[in-house]
Amino acid sequence: MKQVVSVVNLKGGVGKTTTAVNLAACWAEQGKKVLLVDLDPQGSASICVGVISRGRRLLDAMQKIIALPVVPTDVQGLDLVPSGPELATARQIFIDGPGDEIFSSCLKQTAGEWDCVIIDCPPSLDVLTMSALLASQHVIVPVEASFLGLNGVKQLGPAVESAQSRNPELDIRAIIPCRAQPRRRIHWEIMDRLNEMFPGKVSPIIHENVSLAEAPGRGKPVIMTARISRGSDDYRLASLWLAERVGLEEKEAIVFSYDELSQPLEEVNSL
Repeated sequence: MKQVVSVVNLKGGVGKTTTAVNLAACWAEQGKKVLLVDLDPQGSASICVGVISRGRRLLDAMQKIIALPVVPTDVQGLDLVPSGPELATARQIFIDGPGDEIFSSCLKQTAGEWDCVIIDCPPSLDVLTMSALLASQHVIVPVEASFLGLNGVKQLGPAVESAQSRNPELDIRAIIPCRAQPRRRIHWEIMDRLNEMFPGKVSPIIHENVSLAEAPGRGKPVIMTARISRGSDDYRLASLWLAERVGLEEKEAIVFSYDELSQPLEEVNSL
């Protein structure tokens, strides 16, 4: 059975979409078949893989309870369910209760040989986020290495617990520290707190990196825009760490390490 992963944080600007897109791309690079579902009306995940959508087809699919609209991307092995601003109407059409189970029904009707489905959720607790949680086995929480980011993680706990009452399979599998700056003391204070709250579930960090900031503007994941860069290296490492934790089968991986590069770090980061 395919693994369904929701990437969630109720606070915006923490690297949620960046994480969803780049984990999906890294797993595809490692030979897995991945479906990325953009469930955020902002459509950022779609834009990050070069697809512009109004979200009408996704909204129609949910209204009719039929298969989700799937399109290919330029990343081999990665397909997309695109979203856009019209999906925001779902917040009025589908109310809490049976309405938040419609997405799960649509996903079950969507045919495809994927190893994993990754859902990029909105940065709010609404019917779309709850729909994703009810359809998933795993929750991945990107968190900015700051005290405000830590507070966002705390606020997410009750939402996950509420979904678990209807979906017992659901669990928080990983916390991914994003935009990390290890040279700052606050970084280590936040990391210590995260490890206390989620022992064994804190992934390798994602450093603050220009390659990650530039990739969305090019409509491609960082492993395509800056194949050898700290941003690519970080997400490849995190994806390998996460694979076992979300039940993905081990396959041969293509991994680039700074230790193997002849270029100095400053030159690599400028790519």
